[in-house]
Amino acid sequence: MIQFNLQRFIKLARWTLTVDKKYHIKSFFQNLVIFTLVFVFFTSITFTVSQQAANYLPCSITAIVAFAVTFVLGSSFMFYSMSGKHDMQRLLMLPASNLEKYLMRYASWIILLPIQLAAFFAADLIQYVFGLAVGHEQVKLVTSAVIEFCQSDMPLSYRMNFVWLFVWLHSLYAVGATFFRFRKNNWIATSLVVIVVGMLLSAIAGHWQNVNMFWWNNHDYFNQLFLILVVVNFRLSYRFFCRAQVIGKFVNA
Repeated sequence: MIQFNLQRFIKLARWTLTVDKKYHIKSFFQNLVIFTLVFVFFTSITFTVSQQAANYLPCSITAIVAFAVTFVLGSSFMFYSMSGKHDMQRLLMLPASNLEKYLMRYASWIILLPIQLAAFFAADLIQYVFGLAVGHEQVKLVTSAVIEFCQSDMPLSYRMNFVWLFVWLHSLYAVGATFFRFRKNNWIATSLVVIVVGMLLSAIAGHWQNVNMFWWNNHDYFNQLFLILVVVNFRLSYRFFCRAQVIGKFVNA
């Protein structure tokens, strides 16, 4: 029987935030350094060396790709912040249901998005100030370049298709995070599986081009199909998590 208690879940959330504090701080500074180096290089250093207009397009593409990768792979980071077997054993022994533990560990990766967003804005401000300091005549915020890049002419229905595709891939990495027994490099194994399956499906789909165009152009069917697949994947991920909980309690008994 699935059990969920809000007060118990809040206590579990507080414990998780305490355990993950160092990991979140580390993630912020990693993103800050990467964004700052990329932004400063393309907006100021390139201008200083070659006297060419700063190219904000690579900066906006880097930011968008970084957020997309974080979202797609995010579910595979459910257990990254847990340092070793000690934290795993503590997770097993916490007075909470499997559903509460799973939801909390899954929710732990979501915090990475605002952390990455904060690092992005901080790096954007740094490159702006640096650009003014070196005499950049066309300095502007990368945020405005990202907004301009996202204002494409692609129809909303096709954008939603891509969103559902990313959500489906995200759910696959959620399966991999629990199937591969919480290994920190589970995203690598999951990526290999996704690539192999994708190659097989592409080979098969090559003989069914009319069917492919039907699914891609009929957006309601496309979205419904991926919604079903996402639900199935998260259900599998939760079942694998419960299985690992049972095995872990048996081994540590």
